[in-house]
Amino acid sequence: MFSVFRRERNRRPISITAAACAAAAVLGAALVPGSVAAATPAVTVHPGMEIRNVQIVDDTPLIARCTIGLTGSIGKAQYAVTAGHCYREGVITDTIGNPIGWFEFHRPEKDRELGFGLIRLYEGIGVSASMGQFGLSSVDMKPRVGQEVCKIGSTTGWRCGSILEANEDWLYATNTLGAEPGDSGAVVYRQTSDGHAAFVGILVAYEDDESHNAVVEPATRLFDQIDRYGPTRDNKFVWYRV
Repeated sequence: MFSVFRRERNRRPISITAAACAAAAVLGAALVPGSVAAATPAVTVHPGMEIRNVQIVDDTPLIARCTIGLTGSIGKAQYAVTAGHCYREGVITDTIGNPIGWFEFHRPEKDRELGFGLIRLYEGIGVSASMGQFGLSSVDMKPRVGQEVCKIGSTTGWRCGSILEANEDWLYATNTLGAEPGDSGAVVYRQTSDGHAAFVGILVAYEDDESHNAVVEPATRLFDQIDRYGPTRDNKFVWYRV
């Protein structure tokens, strides 16, 4: 099931790609949300990583999935960034149940405004800007129409497309980029000459069922939202790079 996020763009609806909204039943033991002091130091949070939250509904454990788009810090605290609609109360874990942190702040998508979800990471959690053989080394603040971009999502994995429309508030990309439940918050980037990647934004939705074009929150808006509505205005959000 998807939440529907409507935006006036040629009068076509946009559907949130919320794996957080598409919960799947979990068989066997499940982590019940609660207070966790620290997590296994071996866990390293990075862009493209799947995250989960378990909720108990009618005595049935349900999993909500999303993807990490960016990592960074505010002051001494470390954070992971994902889509605003991924917010859930309780513990956030990796795919095998290791707790990594909790949503300290979030701003949901509303009307024409895209938000963010800010996960405060537990002490002892590893944090990286690497996505394997390459990582985020810069930010693309002015993505342009026709530019190729790629993403790493927990459902559709690594896929690429091209930008159809670009402004400061949102980007539209071809459906080849991929946008399915679980991909919410996925890192969107372009390859750079240094062999790494420039951060373009995070995946937040797909357009409509017919086109299935991807909707991306650009870096400029994302950083502005975090600085405006994040935990403190005394310290700016500092994104991690390789």
